[in-house]
Amino acid sequence: MSKPEFRWVGKPIPRKDAYAKASGSIAYPSDISMPGMLFSGVLRSPLPHARIKRIDASTARALPRVAAVLTHEDVPGKNRYGAFIRDRPVLCDDKVRCVGDPVALVVATTAEEVENALRLIQVEYEKLPAVTDPVEALKPGSPKVHEGGNVCRETRISFGDVEEAFRRAAVIVENTYRTGSQVHAYLEPEAGLGYYDDAKRLTLIVGGQSPYKDKAEICETLGLKEDEVVVITPPVGGAFGGKDDVPVQLHLALAVLKTGKPVKLVWGRGESCIAGLKRHPATVKMKTAAAADGTLLANRVEILFDKGAYAGLGPAVLDVAIENCNGPYRMPNVDIQATLAYTNNGVMSAFRGFGSPQVMFAMESQMNILAEKLGLDRIEFRLRNALRKGDEGAFRNRINSGVGIQEALERARNHELWRGRVSPGPGLGQWTKRGVGVAAAIKGFTLGALPDKGAAKIRLLDSGRFEVNVSTTEIGQGMTIAFAQIAAEALRCDLDDVTVACGDTLNAPDTSVTSASRSTYLGGNAIIKAAKEMQTLLARSAAELLGEPERTLQAGPSGIVSTRTDRSVTYSAIAERAKSRNLSIETIGTFDVPRVEPIAGSLEIPHLFYMFACALAEVEVDILTGVVKVTRLVVLPDGGRVINPQTFEGQVEGAAIQGLGYAIIEEAKIEDGFLKTPNFATYLIPTIKDAPEIEVIPVGEAEETGPFGAKGVGEIGLVPIAPAITNAIYDATGVRLFEIPATPERVYQALKKGGAAINLARARGRT
Repeated sequence: MSKPEFRWVGKPIPRKDAYAKASGSIAYPSDISMPGMLFSGVLRSPLPHARIKRIDASTARALPRVAAVLTHEDVPGKNRYGAFIRDRPVLCDDKVRCVGDPVALVVATTAEEVENALRLIQVEYEKLPAVTDPVEALKPGSPKVHEGGNVCRETRISFGDVEEAFRRAAVIVENTYRTGSQVHAYLEPEAGLGYYDDAKRLTLIVGGQSPYKDKAEICETLGLKEDEVVVITPPVGGAFGGKDDVPVQLHLALAVLKTGKPVKLVWGRGESCIAGLKRHPATVKMKTAAAADGTLLANRVEILFDKGAYAGLGPAVLDVAIENCNGPYRMPNVDIQATLAYTNNGVMSAFRGFGSPQVMFAMESQMNILAEKLGLDRIEFRLRNALRKGDEGAFRNRINSGVGIQEALERARNHELWRGRVSPGPGLGQWTKRGVGVAAAIKGFTLGALPDKGAAKIRLLDSGRFEVNVSTTEIGQGMTIAFAQIAAEALRCDLDDVTVACGDTLNAPDTSVTSASRSTYLGGNAIIKAAKEMQTLLARSAAELLGEPERTLQAGPSGIVSTRTDRSVTYSAIAERAKSRNLSIETIGTFDVPRVEPIAGSLEIPHLFYMFACALAEVEVDILTGVVKVTRLVVLPDGGRVINPQTFEGQVEGAAIQGLGYAIIEEAKIEDGFLKTPNFATYLIPTIKDAPEIEVIPVGEAEETGPFGAKGVGEIGLVPIAPAITNAIYDATGVRLFEIPATPERVYQALKKGGAAINLARARGRT
């Protein structure tokens, strides 16, 4: 990657919010309170599927400290919301479709009284048969989750001639893979505070990923006008896609609308696990063919995602799974059948990776099996098929953006962990086997073929400093320091003279949803455009103050300088002059993401821009118990030019740990529609004890269309981790896992069935 001289871009500058977060002094949505505020809580369905025959809230309403008990009858606008399909009720009216569905909303003066009132609400249910298996859900006669049936979305996309490719293939591998559901497990559960501001606007301070989208849903469901609602998103205690939804926002807004008072709503941990979003469980059937020289020929894929009760962002998640199921490889012939099936298993929607981790587990397992059958080195096989810039993708889309997968694989092949993988390791017991696995990954960033536009505002403050306003939300990813570095670089000012304010519909233009690994790309480009306009305005003011031609002026760290006379004027002097004239100096930059038309049968694919990554994983497997310990991870992500190495590394490390959890630990167990793992005592996530040594090696070249060459990195660090780990388990034991998470029970059962494979691994000298 070329490295031009930058003053701020590419520097490992500490985050400005680091101390406040480390010390606990920062205020997250759940920390914010107001004098005289009320508390609220939601009555949720105890059943996975039932008709609502009667709701009696009279006893609860009679309690002296209860301000309101609200049901679907109190929703003044449309009692349905959803990104693609408006199928989810604000408060259930006809029936409940999953455990945790909201039925009533209580507002009271204390949290204790909220709980008392919730217990007194009587709901008469008529139990309905529940469908909890997506395969069964698609069968004729299965109980219907929605009146239209249980197919949320299905599509088939084909290019080339798969059957002909299979006929001339030297090797064909066909397997079925299964992945489990995953809980977002953010440290701060869903939370917020609502109130009327001094201008009588209904205002929410709430944890979310898109204040403008939240605002639009509030207006739609409550029948309000845009200028009547303000949404503010302070720093959020984690999101990962799980807060790209609005039930907290809608319930808070409804409570404030009906009571006229400030209201707080904070979900409990069990409530978050049960009622919150989860990753789609998947079944992926894959038949992949290769020629004798190792060239991939064809891939036939059947993808079935458990959608849960409501569509959410599932239709787009399915698109991403379709797009990524061929991996970062040239695949001339594809036939992909993909289905989202409604069930009564809660709600599945956006989760970091957005459909890619499920199919990448399948594809990268297939790649290892094919390599072994062909007698090829696992990385060499991948390199022979890896995409290059200018190649045609599986959907006949030309990939002209940065492609770093070749470099990632080459550097992985030369890494000492890979080179030394066959050497016996020290200190292993007789029953512990060590292995090293590799996996590659691809994931599009931006919204692909969907319209995607961002905006940013820059304002010169009275102090002579600059304030950058974006509606993008800070969900822990370090976006604010990246934006500050981009702005300081573009404005040619000092970094300390830039502040970034985000997540506020009152003061910031719409910078779109904080998702799809595109905040830096989208917001950064908008900031650069706003900075150019700002420099023009500053030069114009400076020319008047200095009596110099604009063409001779240029921006410097503290002001505008004449290249002809070295005379200068400070930014504070320019601000003072503007203030004296009752003027403000501010600019808005907008950026329309380049896009292509979607292919037939899709919503948003293909993308124009992709992230890539390769991962190496070292594991130790106890063959007596099936326990897998990940001892080392090497992640090589292509994120374009790195704006801030410190936050880049932190992003990838966090994603890798989340991928480790997905691979071997985390499993949302849903039985007959009931979540059996509703807290951190039963739903286990990786702790510091599970965290291995992680090495992050950025690869790739600057993205020509990105801000100073940057592109996304938020998700790609997770995507290759699970297959790298399961491939390492195979390397250690000779036993392949076709289902994740690779829990001790699953690994033990696989080892028990594959005793001969264990002996083979021992004979190979893998210890």
